[in-house]
Order: sequence, then C-alpha cells, then structure tokens
Amino acid sequence: MQEKYKSMSNVPNLRFPEFKGEWEVKKLGEVAEINPSNKSLPIKFIYIDLESVVNGELIKENEILQSEAPSRAQRILKEDDVLFQMVRPYQMNNLFFNKNGNYVASTGYAQIRTMQNSIFVFQYLHYQKFVDKVIERCTGTSYPAINSTDLSNIRISFPTLPEQQKIANFLSLIDEQIQTQNKIIENLKTLIKGTSEKLFTQKLRFKDDNGSDFLDWEVKKLGEIANRITNKNKENNLNVLTISAQFGLISQLEFFNKSVSAKDVTGYYLLNKNDFAYNKSYSNGYPMGAIKRLSRYKKGVVSTLYICFRFNDSINFKFMAHYFETGFQNSEIEKVAQEGARNHGLLNIGVSDFFNINLNLPSLPEQNQIANFLSQIDEKIETEKKLLVQYEDQKKYFLQNLFI
Repeated sequence: MQEKYKSMSNVPNLRFPEFKGEWEVKKLGEVAEINPSNKSLPIKFIYIDLESVVNGELIKENEILQSEAPSRAQRILKEDDVLFQMVRPYQMNNLFFNKNGNYVASTGYAQIRTMQNSIFVFQYLHYQKFVDKVIERCTGTSYPAINSTDLSNIRISFPTLPEQQKIANFLSLIDEQIQTQNKIIENLKTLIKGTSEKLFTQKLRFKDDNGSDFLDWEVKKLGEIANRITNKNKENNLNVLTISAQFGLISQLEFFNKSVSAKDVTGYYLLNKNDFAYNKSYSNGYPMGAIKRLSRYKKGVVSTLYICFRFNDSINFKFMAHYFETGFQNSEIEKVAQEGARNHGLLNIGVSDFFNINLNLPSLPEQNQIANFLSQIDEKIETEKKLLVQYEDQKKYFLQNLFI
C-alpha cells in the first residue's frame, strides 16, 4: 500500500500499488437496488429490528410467525444484502448480511443489494463523508431519519471490482480484530460479574496469609462506616461531574461534550478522589440507582441531588466500589424507597434512611484480598479497552484515506 498526494481528481489518498486510474462516481441508487420488491413473508422467520444489530453484529435472532409480525417487518433478506440504519444513521448500526435461512428486516433499515462488491459498499456506508451526506438529508429532531429516495441519490465513488475486493478484504480483517477485542472485553466483564457474585455471597472465599479462614462477615449500617459529605464548593472547582453507568463519576465536559450544570456551581458538593456519590435516579442496570466512586480526578463537584459520602479507615474503598457495582445494596435500598414514589425515574429515599441500610461486610484483610483480585480483572479490562480504541482509530484512519 502506498500513500501519496492526489495527482488526479478522483483517487484516494491511500491506495494499493497495483491499482491505477480514477474512480467512477455514481449515485448509490445507480449501483445498487434500494429496498428490492419482495414476495409475501415466510410463515416463520428471524426478525431483525433496530435493536438487533450492535457494532455491525447481529446480537439477537428471535424467530416469529408471519401472523405475529409487526407491520415494519418487510425486508426479506438474501445473502450479501446490506442493511443501512435509516433512523439516527449517525449510530452506524449497519449490517452486512451473510446468513442463510428466512430473515426479515425492519423498514427502519434500507436494504441495499448491489452488483458491486457488497462488503466494499457496506464499508463505504461507514465513511464519514458519506455519513455526513446522509445526516444533511435527514429530517426530524429526536429521531432524525433519511428516506430511501434521498439515500439512493447520494453519490459514491468506487474503483474496479478487483480493487473493491482488495479494500473489502483489508477492512474486514480490521473488523475481525475489533469484534474479537469486543468479545475479549465482554468475556472479562462476564468473569468479573460472576466472580463478584460468588465473592459477595461468600460462595468463594480467600484464606489469610497463614492459610486460615477469615472471620465471619458482619452486618453494618452504612452510617457506621461512612460519613456524609456536604462540603460546598467554596473554591469554585469547575470540574462538574455526572454519574454514568459505564464510566462512573465523569466530567460533564468529557461525557456530554458540554456543561449542563448551573452557571454558579459554588453551591455544589465538593468531592475528593475515592469519595462516593449516589444518584437516586433509576437507570438501565441500576434499578435502585447507581453508587459510584470518584476515581478519574483528584477533585470534582456534583449536584446536591446526589447523596455523597466517604468511608472511614476500616473499609477498603475499592472493595466497596465492587460491592455497589454488583448491586448487593439494592434489596436494602428497596426497603426504604417509598412504594410508588418514583417520579420520572427518581427514587424517593431520605438521607437518613439511605445511611441506615445494612451492608454485609468481611474484615478489612479479606476486603483487601477481594479488592486486589477484582481490581486485577478491572485493570485487564481497561488494557483491552485501550487496545480496542487503537483498532477503532486504525479503522477510522483507513476509512478516511481508502475512500473518496
């Protein structure tokens, strides 16, 4: 592969050396059939809706009867078809379909059938310049979408079939690396979840340094081992944090790419590293709200809607972070959450009730062993995530330079 400046008007920045000449430019609808006409639906089929595809992979295959099918089930698929997400296309949850059998996709996708190299076309749909052209033609705000006519009128550039094949094979290799990396991360997440459950239910226990059993676990109230934080932000720290299920306590600027806080944050609570904050709002995976440790920054501030606290020296804060992440506090919180008191996902829990919840805890030496063991898996996950980012950045670079 050689990199060079464009000497002609329609050649990519990066090209395999055996290929020469300019690429052709045509409308997508001229090189592919968009939403080909179909016969009646099969009696039974796998239905692919917009929730079925994540990162280019089909993550669920639910078989349904024709009589039970939703009205959006209309795209009867053939091998080598490409599905393009027409609703919120910037998410790029597109699918290259390479299966046999009866599969039907939702009209939320454009079904693209081409005589060009279908994998090349699939990869081109992720080229940022193409995505930008799609977004320009979208209508709607909450659920921006493009229609099939506008999609078919977008112009794309393409080389000869042999060059398409070479590009498709090359990018598919990177996709395989990305998919493998995602699976490694998911397997590690499954491992830490399963191991945590065994450790916190005491089905799995460590021995002390002498090979003896640790002491029995004791039930303690949160208020006995932690102090509430109500220190206001007198120093006007501007690192405003929000609680994310995936990233924990994270800067709003980093998470939202903007601040969504009040202009004056001196009335917010000031947290130091390893302090905890509880968001009483229900979120996916956190039915009783999320409790997160501040680990990314030395300091930060949060809304007074959060309940904030700091553990004393009898507690390993990393142990407690894993404890909360596993959700063993949920049954206790549920006891004090007023029944039917949810308001837009916000749980009605008093501060005193929250600090009165019971936690079943081991001795500090056993906490240390558990924390160290689980933290090793955490570190491995973070290492694998960094490698995934490298592969994804590599893919973005080649998409930007192999296409026109």
